[in-house]
This record gives sequence, structure tokens and C-alpha cells, in this order.
Amino acid sequence: MSQELVFLDPEHLDCVLAGGDAADLPGLRLWCATLPPESYGRIFIEVFSPIQIEPLNPPPGIGVTWICREQLRPSPRPGIGIPRGQALADAVDAWLDEWLRADPASGRHFTVWTGARTSSIMHSFWRRIESELTRIWSGERTPPAGA
Repeated sequence: MSQELVFLDPEHLDCVLAGGDAADLPGLRLWCATLPPESYGRIFIEVFSPIQIEPLNPPPGIGVTWICREQLRPSPRPGIGIPRGQALADAVDAWLDEWLRADPASGRHFTVWTGARTSSIMHSFWRRIESELTRIWSGERTPPAGA
């Protein structure tokens, strides 16, 4: 199950961000097909193993990052990786730090495609991100710690 969050001006799309897992590939393909060719941004897809990587054809300005959980944590037992959704949440959070949190005004025309919602980690993460971005762009400011 996925959801699309559009912030401020859905008629003028500049930047996109998507996060999903292997189960979201059909939905991501459909979503990519609807994006304007001038769109830019990043798609993060978490899979367990490289064998789950499949072609995805986003517009040229949108990069795709495949995150393979199996390869992220060496384990004495084969097939053991980090918890489902954790690497995806970390990657999306880092992208948000670099591109949106540093300059909140940059999100004037921003769309987030939120997948991997069967992961409890990602379900909570997307709820937090939606709340955070809504607060940022509505003009609310969180007081500094200790204020």
C-alpha cells in the first residue's frame, strides 16, 4: 500500500522523493510514468537481496538507489540483514536532511511517494515525516530545545 503526499502546489511539480520496497515496484513504475519529464529527485527502494532489483524507468532527472538489506550487516548466519524498513528510513531521512531540512523553502513544489507501509518502521516513519513537513511548510516553528 502506498500513498502520495503533495505539498503546496501540486500543479507545479519540481522535486520528487519516493521510498518503497520490492512489493511497491508495480506502483512505482506507474507513478514514474505519470511524472513530467523535467521532474528531479530520488527514489529509494529497499530489497532484501540484489536478485530483487528490477528495471525502473523514471524521468532522467530522478536517480534510483537500491538498498540491499542482506548486504548491510555482516552476519555469521547467511540471509540475516537489518530490520525491514530501517535502511530505507535512514536513507530517506538523510536525503531530507540534505535537500529539504537545510532549506525548507526548497519544498515549494514537492511530492513524496510513500511505500513500504507494511513495515512498522516505515509506517511510523512516514507519519512522522508527513507531520514534520506539514508543520515546516505551514509556517509553524518548533521552539529550540530548552526554550
